[in-house]
Amino acid sequence: MPIYYFHLIKLLIFLTLLVILVPRAEIRRLAVYGIIFGSAYDVIGLTIGHWANLFRWTNFEPFGYNYLPLDSPIAWCAFYIMYFHFLPKQKPLLYVFPLSGIVMSMIYSRVLVNLGMFIEPYFILRLGNFTFWFCLATWGYLKLENYIETK
Repeated sequence: MPIYYFHLIKLLIFLTLLVILVPRAEIRRLAVYGIIFGSAYDVIGLTIGHWANLFRWTNFEPFGYNYLPLDSPIAWCAFYIMYFHFLPKQKPLLYVFPLSGIVMSMIYSRVLVNLGMFIEPYFILRLGNFTFWFCLATWGYLKLENYIETK
């Protein structure tokens, strides 16, 4: 099986988990947050990574355009919808949850590198990116939710 099918398999796994784990009303409510903190950040990050020649997706031939695969922004959107759905409200767990997301994303990205689907040579770059991304997404989601609730 050609390696570019792994991109579709990865996307189908994320979308299947999303449909199974998150109620439809919650998907609709959290979709805007998934698009902002998942898809938009991913596209901006991939664009910067491409321009700076720091990291990039590979082997996605028919399922992308130029340096952007179609599956990555959609998969990150689905991931962040699930992330925000399960995000705890209690303070101690609220700090542990992003940390576990960072660790799991580091492992996940290493698997993608080992499969030949992604090129990212620097461990510290990956750690910094995921740390910033999860902190920004969690903080932004909580601030936006608080703003909407008080209105």
